[in-house]
Amino acid sequence: MLTSIDIIFDEGRIYLIIYACLAMAMIIELFYENEILAKWMARAGALTIILLIGLRWETGTDWFPYYKIFYTSDSSSDYESVVFGIDYGYIIFNKLVYLFSREYTVFLMIDAIVAVGAVYVFIERSTKLPCMGIFLFYASYGMTHFMGSNRRMIAIGFTCVGFLFLARPRRLSQGWPRWVVPFGLAALMHRTSVAALPGLIVSEKAWRAPTVIFILVMSLALGITGISFSLLEGLANALSQYAGLSVVSKLVFYTSGDAQYDANTDFARQAILGALKRGSVIAILVMYMKYAKPSPYVQKLYNIYIAGCAIYFSMIAAPIFQIISTYYSIVEIVLMPLVFYDLKSLKVPYTLYLLVFALALLLSSLTPYLELYVPYHSVYSVY
Repeated sequence: MLTSIDIIFDEGRIYLIIYACLAMAMIIELFYENEILAKWMARAGALTIILLIGLRWETGTDWFPYYKIFYTSDSSSDYESVVFGIDYGYIIFNKLVYLFSREYTVFLMIDAIVAVGAVYVFIERSTKLPCMGIFLFYASYGMTHFMGSNRRMIAIGFTCVGFLFLARPRRLSQGWPRWVVPFGLAALMHRTSVAALPGLIVSEKAWRAPTVIFILVMSLALGITGISFSLLEGLANALSQYAGLSVVSKLVFYTSGDAQYDANTDFARQAILGALKRGSVIAILVMYMKYAKPSPYVQKLYNIYIAGCAIYFSMIAAPIFQIISTYYSIVEIVLMPLVFYDLKSLKVPYTLYLLVFALALLLSSLTPYLELYVPYHSVYSVY
């Protein structure tokens, strides 16, 4: 009997080929050290991911619900049930695209361009190693959050653009459109993105190692004991009388036993790999913060990443709510290249670490819902 890994290597080779191409671009970037070449390779990598997402057909999570939203007219009798809980920004986005094209592939392509394009802007404007950023983005977030999550991936992209505001030392009142607009657009697409707003007010000084350890240990304790999930469950029960509100309805549903059972598919392996990955990244970052002289931007991103890890660990017993941590932890796609740029003496071991862990993360992101990703179907294999 074939294992999930065997199936991926046999029928999901497109994901591995893209991984290999992005990995090769990163290696060339690191050892050839040509910034112009690096930018164009990274842009080609971003375009490849856009095409992978935009040209898919019946591939990825939530395919049919979003497909139905695009084609259901607001005069249809089941329109309200189809769009229930869907943010208004996403509904308007569908209607605007539908005005000039009734091809769902056109919508998916525009969706991918906006989402991946926003992430790439974050990468290119933050680091001189954009290929590494695109490589980490594809392996860590491409499948899990961008192959099907039409709304959330745009929200994540705009959140990344919003965090660019932190690149220069300034108050929130200075140049406020630079963070208000992207965070506002993110909220219109997926209301959970408002959870990322506190990231704008993190300290300009990196939290000290004892503080980081305390935060993470306490978060892990809350997650393992289930206290954090119990609090959410209690909140859902208290608000159940307002179940007519979509946000309350979703909270009640996702704290139910059925939803948690579905969300815990392959839970143990996912939790262990997620913890190992974050633990190794944190170890590298803590040592870097201690012995190097990071810029204020790097220190802010470091604190944001730690906050994301704390959310992830505190919700380790409720994987569906760990998604919120993504709005914070995705800063690693620029944080790791920024750190590496100052650690060129460790080029070989650092590169090997990234290659191994990125492959493990990619495979891990595909295996829980393998039938949704493998084999990959494009629109051209349908017509």
